[in-house]
Amino acid sequence: MKGSKYGYIIGLIIGIPLFAFAVNYLFLKGNRASELQVNQYLKNSKIETFTVNNWIGQGSEQYIVALQRGANSAFIEWFTFYDDSKKKFFNLYTFSYLENNQQGSQRVSFLAYVEDKTVFTGYVNQNQLQNPKYGTKENPVPIWPKDLLQYNGKINDKIELEAKTFHVNSQTNNIFIQQYLSRFMPKDEYKKMFNK
Repeated sequence: MKGSKYGYIIGLIIGIPLFAFAVNYLFLKGNRASELQVNQYLKNSKIETFTVNNWIGQGSEQYIVALQRGANSAFIEWFTFYDDSKKKFFNLYTFSYLENNQQGSQRVSFLAYVEDKTVFTGYVNQNQLQNPKYGTKENPVPIWPKDLLQYNGKINDKIELEAKTFHVNSQTNNIFIQQYLSRFMPKDEYKKMFNK
């Protein structure tokens, strides 16, 4: 009887973490983007300014980040718009539940209410911007948020809270892009971009 009790305890201590590690490694890593590839993606990106009067679409997708303690899932969220100057469709991407302070959920909440002149800056990968496969309504160019400059016609101190919430620091931005490259970029494009 004692042996089975110890076996059960050892199974809990060793077996469950090993199982979680195996599932994470085999099924939940996708393209397995490294820090080097995230940096390469950012190196080929430029900060650009965009003006939006309203979104032409928005959506979200829940996915399993990893088998771990605490929250296992997150959401990728997107807001689609057309840019007249570039003659392309874009998706402003952000994630919810990857930041400890729930800022992602707050960011998504107020972005859903854009209904007038809103100006923001974001990172745009130049390879994707120049790729003719991107920029259509079905396959918009990704944008990663940096700073909010104007929100529904309001500027400066009138958007202090929204500007602070919208801002994505470089560490969080790296997490967002790593998740995107690993989980959402098509494998063939990932291999082509990083010569895999």
